[in-house]
Amino acid sequence: MIKLILLNLSALLVGLTKAGFGGGSGLVVGPILLQVFPAKETIGMMLPLLFSCDIASLFFYWRKWDTRNLIVLFPGAVVGIGIGYFLLDSVSDEHLKISIGMVAIGFAFFQIYRNLFGQSESHFQPRRWHGSVAGFITGFVSTLAHIGGTVTTMYLLPQRLANQTFVATTTAFYFLVNLCKIPVYFKLQVLDVSVLRRLLPLFPVLLLGTGLGVYLNRRVSSSAFSTVILSIVVLTGLKLLFWH
Repeated sequence: MIKLILLNLSALLVGLTKAGFGGGSGLVVGPILLQVFPAKETIGMMLPLLFSCDIASLFFYWRKWDTRNLIVLFPGAVVGIGIGYFLLDSVSDEHLKISIGMVAIGFAFFQIYRNLFGQSESHFQPRRWHGSVAGFITGFVSTLAHIGGTVTTMYLLPQRLANQTFVATTTAFYFLVNLCKIPVYFKLQVLDVSVLRRLLPLFPVLLLGTGLGVYLNRRVSSSAFSTVILSIVVLTGLKLLFWH
């Protein structure tokens, strides 16, 4: 019963975070599922949810993305996914849990820093190699634990893109990254047909979360929502680090 509740909550949060605020799903959902599932089973279940949400979100954000950023980020991501393919099978569940916990806490501090000191009017003008490095790290870390979006966020946020442009760009980029990860996960047997069958009943909840995310993106300030998400991230991250 607890597993079913957490799976439905995770599907709802995937839709909310990805469609509403352009990312953070792996950091929020990963630690939640890790309370009841092994690490590699968790990342296997998360990929179909993330990819399905990417497809649904693109319907709302079609062609609103920043093409230049996509062109710069994607090649590096492909290389990162390739290296992640060779390392994923050798990483233990314990190491994955600790890594996800550390990145979750680090992300929370990054968000706090952004809220306190991120009000400068200057825009970051990244060079091409900045995007290549960010794409590479995103692809690599995302393959291991679906938490590479943190790097993408740190790369895109200083550019101060319009709200919908930011979400559209991250959504389109994650769609491409997750599409490339599907054959990798099948090859490593992290993902199989039985996982897809288990997740099938969750897709209505995922679509509900996606719709709510789009609504929040257009009508509600992100500050209160971010506070709730940060609280979840910090608590689950601490649990993974100290009570796993």
